[in-house]
Amino acid sequence: MNRETLSVLVLEPNAMQCDLLKLALTRHRMNPIICLQPSALKNELVQHAPDVLLVDTNLPGVNGLDLIAQLNLDTFLNRTKVFFISSLAFPEVVQKAAKIGASGFLVKPLDPDLLAARILDCFHRSAELRH
Repeated sequence: MNRETLSVLVLEPNAMQCDLLKLALTRHRMNPIICLQPSALKNELVQHAPDVLLVDTNLPGVNGLDLIAQLNLDTFLNRTKVFFISSLAFPEVVQKAAKIGASGFLVKPLDPDLLAARILDCFHRSAELRH
């Protein structure tokens, strides 16, 4: 996977956090797509078909984990890798994320370099498995 073509859809309700994520992803030559509202997520997924979906677990009106579990049932995610971000890294939250197929779980406050490294590592591992 060419790093410059890697698109990351960010579902994060906090505009300031989105700006930081956008900066970090762009710095690592990824294409960030920002989505502030959970209700707009399905449309964004269809429109952009991102490589990665970065989702906060604490969203307005919905639990991010439950939202992704539902999208998995509806097959909206197909090959999109899902990474959760949260300030609540309780073992049961991390376990639920893994159970619904998350490729990663990162704790806020985020280290931008670690975020990029985890995303890229996930794609390098996938590429190695295909060869």
